[in-house]
Amino acid sequence: MLAALGAFLIGFKLLSENLQRVANKGLRKLFDKTSKSKLAGVGIGAGATVLMQSSGATTVMVIGFVNAGMMTLAQATAIIMGANIGTTVTTILLAVGMANIGIYFMVLAFVGIFTSMICKNGKVKSWGLTAAGFGLVFFGLTIISACSGALKENATLQKILRMEIHPSFLEPIALLFIGALITAIMQSSTAVNAILLSMLTAGIQIGSGGNAILYIVLGTNIGTCVTALISSMGATTNAKRAALIHFLFNFCGSVLFLIVLSIWKGFMSDFWTKIIDFGNDEMSSRMQLALFHLAFNSICTIIFLPLTSVIVKVTEFLIRDKKKKEVIRITYMDERMLSTPTVAIAQLIKETVSMGDECMDVLKKSFEAFMARDTSIAEDINAENEDIAVISKQITDYLIKVSGENVSVHDDQRISILYHAIGDMLRISEISDNIVKYTRSVVEKGLNFSDSVLKEIRVMYGKLDEMYRLAIDIFENMDKSRFDMLEVIENTVDAMRKSLIDGHIRRLNEGTCSPESSAVFVNFVNNLERVGDHITFIAHSVEELQ
Repeated sequence: MLAALGAFLIGFKLLSENLQRVANKGLRKLFDKTSKSKLAGVGIGAGATVLMQSSGATTVMVIGFVNAGMMTLAQATAIIMGANIGTTVTTILLAVGMANIGIYFMVLAFVGIFTSMICKNGKVKSWGLTAAGFGLVFFGLTIISACSGALKENATLQKILRMEIHPSFLEPIALLFIGALITAIMQSSTAVNAILLSMLTAGIQIGSGGNAILYIVLGTNIGTCVTALISSMGATTNAKRAALIHFLFNFCGSVLFLIVLSIWKGFMSDFWTKIIDFGNDEMSSRMQLALFHLAFNSICTIIFLPLTSVIVKVTEFLIRDKKKKEVIRITYMDERMLSTPTVAIAQLIKETVSMGDECMDVLKKSFEAFMARDTSIAEDINAENEDIAVISKQITDYLIKVSGENVSVHDDQRISILYHAIGDMLRISEISDNIVKYTRSVVEKGLNFSDSVLKEIRVMYGKLDEMYRLAIDIFENMDKSRFDMLEVIENTVDAMRKSLIDGHIRRLNEGTCSPESSAVFVNFVNNLERVGDHITFIAHSVEELQ
């Protein structure tokens, strides 16, 4: 039985991880469409959980988004509620699929593993491993069900499972605690529910019967919060609040149902078994459990969703803001997203774009200082460039961590693109330092440039800014279709550089400008043209994407 449980857990891990990979576009779209609508949030949470086959993964990702300041607590609350509903789909599928067809799932597992071994295409490999995981899950369940049937004959085990607890009113609390504890240890409410389904199929009684098994189901909802609570350690205050919201929602809902079921002792036998009847005792018992899980989470969502603002205020009261304002260097990245590399890379792209914007902002400041002959800003620009260097290192370190995960070929290509883009952005940052030096030389040597020349230089800089906006849009969307537009602007920048330098040489020959200005002027113009080169490289980095 333990071996079968191991096969189930391995299968579930394969299923969850590879579904995340093949559904990466869907995941990105779901979380990019975080809406102010509570119902939309519930739908996003449910959809993401169905795609990933893990409410824990969805909740951890939500905490990551909250930690990054990209999602409000109200939005996170709705998504967490939706995630709880989404996870019930897995239990329903397990209940439906637990017929005596283990041999077919063995074949499915074999075909899936064989496909992943012989195929080089990353997406096909992921689909193969998904099929293998699916096969192992149901094969494991088939064996567990068979073993559970044998365990039914063990009188000692039967006595233990019936848990003759005195006084009897403590039974619901004890079973709820057991469900929470086992789920916390196994880190999977689905696995615990799968075992319960197998026991139902085998006709094994838990506790005093009746509602007893439902108390364990309630407990699994509390135990599954452990993953989110652990992930929030060391996070921002709001991220901790998001984890607490997950716990409070599941705990309060479970306690509410515990009270109702303790009073309504005939709920399972007199009510639920009558409305959930499929004409087959084994199928009916499994679906009764699975649909109760769905009903529980749906009813809790209906009750608590209108109270979202109250729940947020409660968590704000329980977890107070720190006296010192939290400083978040990085906006989009969070280590909790590493378990889903595709989403982590999508956030990395946003972070890299943000870094690029900072580099161009510093460049603009240094350019305007040059035009205004202002040396007072030199220290500020130096400090900002040091910050950019720190951010670059943080992004690179995160990239290394992501690349260490089991990433698809497509994601591996995107990682390579990011490495190249970060390098070119840093070069732009370094060029702003060069411009600061040229400004100092202009002031110290008393160099002057004509208004017409300065006007041409400003036009050239304007083209660079236009070029960057187009390039960063190409980079962010991984869109190769607009390379021609970028090339037109780049050629214009190159032509303007040549025109400016040719004009300077002509003025030197005519004796209308001083030779001392040559080095500064030529280097300054060449550096601006180099900015254009690096901007082009950022855009063309996406050529690696196949």
